[in-house]
Amino acid sequence: MNADFFYTTAFGRGVLGLMQRMHIFRPVARFLHTKASRIMIPNYIKKNGIDMTPYGDRAYLSFADFFGRKREDIVFDSDPCALTAPCDSLLSVHDITEGLEIPMKGSLYTIPDLIPDRETAELFGGGLCLVFRLEASDYHHFCYFDDIYSIETFFVPGQLHSVQPIALRHYPVFRLNRRWCSVLKTAHFETAVQTEIGAMAVGGVTLAENSGVMKKGDEMGNFELAGSTIVLLLKKNIKDRLELFAEKADKEVRVRIGQTIGRLKNEDQT
Repeated sequence: MNADFFYTTAFGRGVLGLMQRMHIFRPVARFLHTKASRIMIPNYIKKNGIDMTPYGDRAYLSFADFFGRKREDIVFDSDPCALTAPCDSLLSVHDITEGLEIPMKGSLYTIPDLIPDRETAELFGGGLCLVFRLEASDYHHFCYFDDIYSIETFFVPGQLHSVQPIALRHYPVFRLNRRWCSVLKTAHFETAVQTEIGAMAVGGVTLAENSGVMKKGDEMGNFELAGSTIVLLLKKNIKDRLELFAEKADKEVRVRIGQTIGRLKNEDQT
């Protein structure tokens, strides 16, 4: 059974709801942390066309160990005006207008859907919403996109639905799925909000320890066992000064972690 079964048929949706309520996926998650799960790794690499060259030749203790593999060759643009991608992903960019409904592969979501704290959500009216959707082949760690001098993170409980397009057409996934919201006081992009959204069944997020003062490119965390989505909100003052290298459109573009995706104009250029 795959995502099509669970999300396109009434019976499948009923089964999925029952499985969610019974926490049936917990044994799956436990299995993926065992040595026996290593048998899944070669097929996963082949099926998703993953280039393992950056990871070297090492043995993995489990599928979970493989999925959380780390790279040491990531480089972030040191220019303080450079807006960098926090992760590997498909990126779409949207202006935050009143009543904005963000199209995500057949479903529509509003900023309050993603950030339950209304006062925080209202800070970003007229700003910019960047949606980073990770695929199976992507590196599932994510980093700080700028120097950070204050971090406030809160957890929003929820379910764990797939973020595949078939699921997004049938469920308000980003409203239902558990997520982690971080209010980031950045050195060059004012206050930003970054939200990490868990994915199907066994996906979660591990956040790295931080001292409250972090550098651009420092590890912020990683997704566990399944891919998902990161949503980054920037304020209007930043949008007005930002030259983006990706068009604001429903179409997604491929970006890599650390890649420069925009650049702030100097004040005397605005």
